[in-house]
Amino acid sequence: MLARTIMTSHVVSIPPATPVHEVAKLLSEYRISGMPVVDDEGHMVGLVTEADLISKQGDTAADIMSTRVVTVNESTPVDEIAQILTSNRFKRLPVVRSERVVGIVSRADIVRMMASRWVCSVCGAIQHGRMPDACPTCGADGSHFERELDPRPEVTQHQ
Repeated sequence: MLARTIMTSHVVSIPPATPVHEVAKLLSEYRISGMPVVDDEGHMVGLVTEADLISKQGDTAADIMSTRVVTVNESTPVDEIAQILTSNRFKRLPVVRSERVVGIVSRADIVRMMASRWVCSVCGAIQHGRMPDACPTCGADGSHFERELDPRPEVTQHQ
């Protein structure tokens, strides 16, 4: 399974000039712990997190954001993302395409993937957890499975 399969594509992002109090308000409102900071062209210039808010001094997102950010692309395997998250103690990884943020994969997204319900479009068989390679009931390959999982309510409810 790849990043594009589980990433949250409705990314809450902010420009560098966003005041710190607005950063805190957005993190609280969307119930997220971090978000990308992007320039006018949508290129990621940093990441601001709850930890940045409580441990750094500054007036804007640019003043407190982390600029050395690890990213992945849409075709990065989820197992690799899980390894990056756990080995670095990260909570999220931005997903980029040509330096533009197109999604975020968080630890919660991986947990949701593990809790997913997969339905075979050929015979209707149901599998839980990771997407199956093949249907144990009819033998159809894994590409025939559709994931049933609600989007992140804390991000999509305000859109």
